[in-house]
Amino acid sequence: MITLPSSPDASHAGHAAWRIAVEASEGLVTAGPRPVCALPAFRGSFYLRPAGSLAGFALSFPLPSPAPGELTWEAVELGAGGSPHEVAGQGCLRLGRRVAFAPVSGRCVEVPGGRSGRPYLKIVLVTRLPLVLRWPRPAWHRLRPATLRLFTEIRPAPER
Repeated sequence: MITLPSSPDASHAGHAAWRIAVEASEGLVTAGPRPVCALPAFRGSFYLRPAGSLAGFALSFPLPSPAPGELTWEAVELGAGGSPHEVAGQGCLRLGRRVAFAPVSGRCVEVPGGRSGRPYLKIVLVTRLPLVLRWPRPAWHRLRPATLRLFTEIRPAPER
């Protein structure tokens, strides 16, 4: 469920009032500073607390060719990190039948206004890809150790 952090306008209280800005989103797998694989598409949900902090997420990333399949990444009950906008917790990653758990960290920041003049959220999430997932063979030798980063935005849905 997506809700706006602190909007006094009751018409924006429901999940239908918000959308994940796919055009402003990108998943990226890196090995050290080197990009290994872009994950340009994903589907899923973000869960926000009434005050607007990120409580959790459930996301699925289709893997690019030649690696068939889908990587799922979930976390619930994310806690506060070192600053008010930081989040931290434990995430679950699934690739095929393999499941692994890894720390999740990130930031969720309310941006005062965009093109619509209404606030929106910028989210950055980071985790390491545990070796037990065994990424598909063509990329596996390049992924030790690897990091998954997601950059996305939750924006007000266009008014009808």
